[in-house]
Amino acid sequence: MVKFVYFRNKHRVQSLNQCWILNRLEEFAQCCVAAGSMYPNIIGFIDGTARAICRPKYKQRDFYSGYKKQHMLKYQSIVFPNGLIGRLDGPFIGRRHDAAILNLSDIRLEMANVFSTPTTNYALYGDPGYSNSQYIKVGYKNHHSLTERQKLFNKTMSALRVSVEYGFGKIVQLFAFVDFKKNQKVYLQHLKFQYYVAAFFSKLLYLHEWMSNLRLFCLFTT
Repeated sequence: MVKFVYFRNKHRVQSLNQCWILNRLEEFAQCCVAAGSMYPNIIGFIDGTARAICRPKYKQRDFYSGYKKQHMLKYQSIVFPNGLIGRLDGPFIGRRHDAAILNLSDIRLEMANVFSTPTTNYALYGDPGYSNSQYIKVGYKNHHSLTERQKLFNKTMSALRVSVEYGFGKIVQLFAFVDFKKNQKVYLQHLKFQYYVAAFFSKLLYLHEWMSNLRLFCLFTT
């Protein structure tokens, strides 16, 4: 059943070329500006997350993260201001850095096709693990030599970027089995299918909750 749901709906979480994204780029940018974004063209946020796994029998060094001090798989996600995941990539082995995952995900070409419009080149905002580029913006680095204005910039943008963490957190909150380390066995289970299906269903549940709140709002305001 997990395989069936994955292959039937994987395009809904693996591509930015979706109508609900293409038709709302300007709206996303305006939402970010209204929330305090220092960039006028930021439409979403990109980040990686690590999911701990049971220690594998083979290639343990590849899956081991020296930073987290455990074996894990990593995923990369793009989240928009409405809380929905636009694209999910992975899994990648635990020792990969976010910048390396960005290159492996081959997402730059799709961003160039989707984010470039005749009037504006839109971009995503990421943490300092990424490098500043045309379609991904980051804050100031070298914290020890920053001015007060630069520190305020980083603080403001970090407060907005936390929305991508909420997207990851929602998946784990609704489908706790993807966060149960002892049952995440990389060579015995299709962990990719499980996580993608969990992301897809969390997206559906978020939409259902949003539509329910909208109906209640319309009911009490008419």
